[in-house]
Amino acid sequence: MLKGLIVCFAVLFAQLAVLHVIDARLYNSSQDVRQTAITSVTPHKDETDDEEEVQS
Repeated sequence: MLKGLIVCFAVLFAQLAVLHVIDARLYNSSQDVRQTAITSVTPHKDETDDEEEVQS
């Protein structure tokens, strides 16, 4: 019985370790996507600015 309990805890900790690695990778990849999205957004010119440039 003690041997089975040790095996159960070993499997539990192995699962937790795997989930921790997967979670860390997903968190890091989502941060990369957010950073890319933030840095790649360029401000749009207003259409009124374009019209004023054409008129002058």
